[in-house]
Amino acid sequence: MSDPDDTEDFGLRAFEDLKNTVERSNKSYLDVTSKLPALAKQLEVLDTKSTKAAQRVEDAAEAVTSYIKTDRRTLLITCGFGAIVLVFCAAFLGDIKGSRTGYAQGLAEGQQETRQRDALAEWAVSSPSGRMAYEMDRAGQIQAFGMCKIEGYKIRTDQKGMWCVSISGNGLMWPIARQ
Repeated sequence: MSDPDDTEDFGLRAFEDLKNTVERSNKSYLDVTSKLPALAKQLEVLDTKSTKAAQRVEDAAEAVTSYIKTDRRTLLITCGFGAIVLVFCAAFLGDIKGSRTGYAQGLAEGQQETRQRDALAEWAVSSPSGRMAYEMDRAGQIQAFGMCKIEGYKIRTDQKGMWCVSISGNGLMWPIARQ
């Protein structure tokens, strides 16, 4: 059978193994418990560092967002003022251009009218008909002649316009200018 020493020896060995396991566990537990405060402090430091880093990232993000908002607002304001300035410049230049064009057109019309008056004056002074028309106007007869209000004449209208004709049918005939 078995030797009682072997059983005791087996029990002692098992007990000894258990004792060694407990001692190792205690030693490991003591090692872990002695390291826990240092690990806790390390974790606290890392937590503080990550909190500070997160705060810096948040501050940077807010700064960028604020800059983008301000930049957009500034851009819109700048573009608005630029558009207003362009409109006023265009209006000013258009006014100057229109004034010059109007001045040039008025000058050309004035010169044309002056040439016509010079031609009429030249006709009135240098031709016998012009001198006669001048004398008739001084006597007040040229208006009556032009409007066919002369004794022995009447107004006749046809497709070509209005005419001053002799009542007798014999005599001069001339067109009447429309008023």
